[in-house]
Amino acid sequence: MNTEFLVRVAIGVARLWFYDGELPQADPPRVIAEAPQDEATSPFRESRRIQVAAEHGGIIGFIPDGKAGLILLTGANQRYGAYRAGQASGPIPDRLVWTDSAGEERQAVELPMSPRGLSQTDDGTVYVVGDTSIAWYSAKGELLGQEEAPHFVLPEEEYEAFTEEAVERRDLSLEQQEIRLKREKETLSEIQDKPEEERTAYETSRLRSLTLQVESQKRYLEQRRNMTPQQLFDEALRNSKQLYRVAVSKDHVFLVGRETFGYGYAVWRCDRSCQNPVQIMKGLSGCCGQMDLQVIGDRLAVAENSRHRVVLADFEGETVASFGSRDRNAAADSFSGCCNPMNTCRTPDGGLLTSESNGVVKRFAMDGTFQEIVGKASVQSGCKNSSVGMAADGSRVYYLDIDKGQLVVLKKDEVILAQKESP
Repeated sequence: MNTEFLVRVAIGVARLWFYDGELPQADPPRVIAEAPQDEATSPFRESRRIQVAAEHGGIIGFIPDGKAGLILLTGANQRYGAYRAGQASGPIPDRLVWTDSAGEERQAVELPMSPRGLSQTDDGTVYVVGDTSIAWYSAKGELLGQEEAPHFVLPEEEYEAFTEEAVERRDLSLEQQEIRLKREKETLSEIQDKPEEERTAYETSRLRSLTLQVESQKRYLEQRRNMTPQQLFDEALRNSKQLYRVAVSKDHVFLVGRETFGYGYAVWRCDRSCQNPVQIMKGLSGCCGQMDLQVIGDRLAVAENSRHRVVLADFEGETVASFGSRDRNAAADSFSGCCNPMNTCRTPDGGLLTSESNGVVKRFAMDGTFQEIVGKASVQSGCKNSSVGMAADGSRVYYLDIDKGQLVVLKKDEVILAQKESP
């Protein structure tokens, strides 16, 4: 049995409900601005929100279109329970939508997958990834191509090892979850043994929820125990084919997926027809299914959130720089929380913005120098897709409130700007 693999799996299972990836490495040196400012003096303030009609669900992804409009992904926000398919008109379709700057729809097409990310080329072609496929569309909404998991190749000679890892991963997961179930059952017994009249209101409520939780967990564990090696192989295969993000350059399409073996994320480079995949990065550490990738100039920007840093790489996947560190006191030039930054985007002047799950947006130069806190969107904290984008003229910043399926629009505050510019 592969000892190195077991160590990696044990790390991953121990963080099953919280963290995807490997243990964080030592933080890189911090680049500190001379005078980091706080949110009170940030130049962008929330001005309004963009949302879609109820029959279209909510906004689940977006990018500025490079001019004055937006390109949205809309559909049923199933992960966070904000929207439900199956209304009177039937399931909510997943759509790719082009809008003006105010969010008014100009054109839309239905998508053949549940989308997770999108990117646009200079000629207006839009690439969308979701489930295990990628599709790309012209600026007029015409489907130009579609491929199934172009990044994933599993040679037949690796089937046995892949199956063994899937079984071992399941077994280690069961061990950890059995421990958790045992604790829950002990807590439940303590409450049940207490006379009803002596229970607090919290204990009474906890008794009901914990009873349901224990029964649900027992059923789940039994189901997992009964899965055959072939079923576990098929499940692992689907997970390995899942696409999380896409970024495009003039000549290449870059895809984010999971490592074929072990834990963590990897990046593959394809041509513009999504052929000839080459894995160029591996071992990226991200939480809760989030691993954002952007093309900024001739660089790839990876928001490696579990390591609290941004990694800048060339198109061969070689790291050329990284910046960021974890700071529990939320220093302006650092990142706080369990896993930040969640997303990045380029700015019109060639820099980049980072977004954190609590709504904070920061500006950095491409050498990692912190420049300012741009603004803060009013959103619920929590590890999630926190996509960010800046209008082509730099006048607006957009932040995805995935919980509500809306875009928060942050607009330049002229009063604050005047105060900052005054001597």
